[in-house]
Amino acid sequence: MAIIQGKDGACVLPSGNAALINTWSATFSHVVNDFTSFGNTGMVRQLGLPDIQGSAGGFMETGSSKDISLFGSEESSKTGQHTIGAAGAAMTLTIASGCTIVFSAIIDTISINSAVAGDASVTFNFQMSDANGATVAWDD
Repeated sequence: MAIIQGKDGACVLPSGNAALINTWSATFSHVVNDFTSFGNTGMVRQLGLPDIQGSAGGFMETGSSKDISLFGSEESSKTGQHTIGAAGAAMTLTIASGCTIVFSAIIDTISINSAVAGDASVTFNFQMSDANGATVAWDD
């Protein structure tokens, strides 16, 4: 058994959102359906569709290929980004080599920060938008 270290992680955002990513987190959940009916003496619930929501953060970069699609209107070729009505686009979360989660996601919120000490950080909040669900690879 090998212990996974954070330095081996990575995050590939949907195209059009460039940053030096140094942290990400994701919450894996299911919709809970309530099937409680008259006559039940306790709650009756079943798990429904899976979901992934989370954030990725790091530092902004400059250069023509290093854009961040704040409103999606800057460049029409940026799909799946912070644009009303945008469909999801490919996203990959890597925990370590051979341990990945790949799914289609939308970026619903982008937070940027510039501090006098020199930081120019960015955080992307994402939600899964994938009818087929995520593909998980885990190197055993």
